[in-house]
Amino acid sequence: MKKSGLSLLFFLLIITFIFAQDEKGSLVSVTVTPDVLISGIPLNLTFIVDHPNPEDVIVTSPSFPGSLTLDRILKYPMMPGASNEVSRGSAQLKTVIEYRLIPNTSGIIALNPFLIETPQGITETPSFSFIIRNPVIEQRYITVRLYWENIQSGSVTAGDRITLILRAQTWTSRQPPASFFMPEVPQGVILSSQSVSADERDGGILLKLTLIPLTAGEFNLPARVLEYEDVRFQIPALNIRINSRN
Repeated sequence: MKKSGLSLLFFLLIITFIFAQDEKGSLVSVTVTPDVLISGIPLNLTFIVDHPNPEDVIVTSPSFPGSLTLDRILKYPMMPGASNEVSRGSAQLKTVIEYRLIPNTSGIIALNPFLIETPQGITETPSFSFIIRNPVIEQRYITVRLYWENIQSGSVTAGDRITLILRAQTWTSRQPPASFFMPEVPQGVILSSQSVSADERDGGILLKLTLIPLTAGEFNLPARVLEYEDVRFQIPALNIRINSRN
């Protein structure tokens, strides 16, 4: 049986984790939506299993605490090329298991691991801890969604110099400096911040990055949610495939 030995803490945002990397059991990934978990608002805990036949997939769930109500369970195949972050770059049919849960209280809600069984073996997920926010407190925040521009996924070669732009969908006068949005730099790349002019900031540009990938592979920045005064900035994940230089 595969074990991760970790507890996954879901603060805000759409998060994707992939686990079960040992020699037995199917590869499993999990996402949690929506971006911000609020008491009384349903959340979806979705498992994507690297196995094509849903009838072969058996999920044993832990006991749900009184602070969580199980609303429904769905299990269905995910077709190749489906519009899903986890399915990108894969043409193999997978199985999706979706738990719709309703948090009844705010605070931290913990769940023990799930067991996911396929003909390849049994995968044990990590335990989960969700931070559930109070809806009254949430009303005081202004939410600004950001997006990445100039994404050249699939056409970037190791050694290339790429400019990445993080832009707000809606303008807000309460903007922190560009350094506030600077992500942690992954291994295998050079990632530096460029200056943002006043005109660019007025146009919604919050961060400009220069990326130089040093090796082939995947360049990934996780999704983040940042809070500044009464503004919450939601930053999506960024994934770029880096090709080797011939």
